[in-house]
Amino acid sequence: MSTSAQPVRLVRPEKKRRRIPIAVIMAMSFGSLVFLSVGGVLALSVGANLRNTFDLLGAQSTLLIDAMEDLLRAEMGRAESAVDGVAQLYKQGEFQIDDEAMSAALASALAAAPGVNAMLICTPDLICRGAAVTGDNDAKYPAGTIRKLPAETEKSPQVRAVLEERQQVDGRRWGAFVANEYGLFANVSAPLSRDGATKAWVIAAVELQNLSKITQELSSRFGTHAFILDGDGSILADQRLASPDALKNGILPLTPLANFGDPVLAGYEARKPEAEFSMQRTRDIEVAEIQVDDKDGSTSWDGENTYVAITREITGYGDRPWTLGAYFKTSQIGDEIERVMGSAMLGLGAMAVAVIVAILLGKRLSRPIQAIAGQATRVADFDLDGVTPLPRSRVLELDNQASAFNAMLIGLRAFSTYIPRSLVAKLVRTGEIGIAEPREAVVTVMFTDIAGFTTLSEQMDAAAAARLLNHHFAILCGAVDAHGGTVDKFLGDGMLAFFGAPDRLKGHAAAAVRAAAAIREELDKDNLEAAGEGRPPLHVRIGIHTGSVIVGNIGASDRVNYTIVGDTVNVSQRLQDLGKQLEPGATAAIAISGETASRLDERFERIPAGKHRLRGRGEATEVFQLGKVATSASPPMDVHRAQAG
Repeated sequence: MSTSAQPVRLVRPEKKRRRIPIAVIMAMSFGSLVFLSVGGVLALSVGANLRNTFDLLGAQSTLLIDAMEDLLRAEMGRAESAVDGVAQLYKQGEFQIDDEAMSAALASALAAAPGVNAMLICTPDLICRGAAVTGDNDAKYPAGTIRKLPAETEKSPQVRAVLEERQQVDGRRWGAFVANEYGLFANVSAPLSRDGATKAWVIAAVELQNLSKITQELSSRFGTHAFILDGDGSILADQRLASPDALKNGILPLTPLANFGDPVLAGYEARKPEAEFSMQRTRDIEVAEIQVDDKDGSTSWDGENTYVAITREITGYGDRPWTLGAYFKTSQIGDEIERVMGSAMLGLGAMAVAVIVAILLGKRLSRPIQAIAGQATRVADFDLDGVTPLPRSRVLELDNQASAFNAMLIGLRAFSTYIPRSLVAKLVRTGEIGIAEPREAVVTVMFTDIAGFTTLSEQMDAAAAARLLNHHFAILCGAVDAHGGTVDKFLGDGMLAFFGAPDRLKGHAAAAVRAAAAIREELDKDNLEAAGEGRPPLHVRIGIHTGSVIVGNIGASDRVNYTIVGDTVNVSQRLQDLGKQLEPGATAAIAISGETASRLDERFERIPAGKHRLRGRGEATEVFQLGKVATSASPPMDVHRAQAG
């Protein structure tokens, strides 16, 4: 395996093309953009004297929405804290399911969490028990009483669906709304786990009418109309829903906005967002105008029936976001906003044109650059088969770059024929300085040889013998690469490979043995196909040994091999020779040393073959034959991790 190369100049015929320098394009484009941007700034400066009005509206809007979000999260946070607390008590063993301590824990959690109406503990069989706070309309118990709910199987299909869905999700989670005779409830749940096993789920229910009380309070405080929407299409909380008689009067949560009876909210989906409020955009607040139809059914944007709506979306309480908002008449902030709308039209239009032009130009110029970056990434990974030549361009610099890249690709493909791509990719991927410098390392070496190939090749012409060898080595290299090994060199009909360098593979012994087992399996399949294709079957001997070697770049300055040297290589070769005695007729006779075998676990069947005195070694070497290898989702790690790599 050499990395020597001679400079080669690939001359390609140049075709004259009309090309435009990128400097000209950039100058013209950015000049136009600057002109448009300056024009927009000048147009917007007409409304500079009105900015105080916008700042005041922005501050009020942010204050209102922040206050609404703080109150809402505090309300819902009490429910979250309640289920978290109960789950922690269960984890610490403070109570068991359905004992008196459980009832006491639930009652304490309810007492400490105002706004939480009920807490249940449900087991996987959908049997729930718990405690609930009685409401004003409960005839049996005084309002505010915490009463125990006996264990019973949940019968409501809606609730059963929520519970079954909850069992599929880990961690604390807000579920779908649940309706019963007492109202509509949001619910948050958490698993009750102990010793790594989930036994049940604790659920806290919050009546949505509690959220309407928040909107009622804020509406009174800020002199506006606060609301909470489920997504964009239905009402979740509103001051009208805060009334105790709301349910009796048919005013229900989750009613579509068009049917709720509020003409302003009915026009919410047709609102016109205002883009001028930069403060709101930075705080995720939208400011929009809503037009209410006149009595005759007509729509006019004359300001008389125009409202301003300020909204913010929040997440975390179900599958859909909630929209916090409030609306008020435009007359509450003066007529300045309408004059600002008129004076800003020109500036906004110019800015919109500039943005569109910039986007189109950027996309146009970025396409070839992105193509070059993508192909260069594949080259960096040495995935030359996946690299495609770059198309020519009318832009001078891009065209020159494409030509140079394509010429480089041709040279790299020619060069890569003589070096192992997987090795180069590993060296590049490690990113370590001096990774290829010679060093001492413990690796696992594999040596293979085809049994009787000399006799077999005498019966074939040179081309046929070469095709057979190339086909055989493709099987071997595929198995080695798949298990993280490095092919060192081919020696006639043999192959030398090693595992554990240049990347420090901790499980290199197991990886090498799995690669050998894969070779044996692939050769069995290939020999069956060879019988039908008229090819001679091949039998291979494989020797595997783990030990210390010198690994790195070895050779002269103009011809270097990344290779290994040391006694470990000789031992693996001797083990390969020993396959003649151990399994003379096997498709793959695999002999592994005791050092390698000691690093394997029970998934590898090691058949003792005794101790053998290998040529060149003074002491006898313990040898094993490889039997069955159990499949594994991931390669096993070496037993001797401290010695690996």
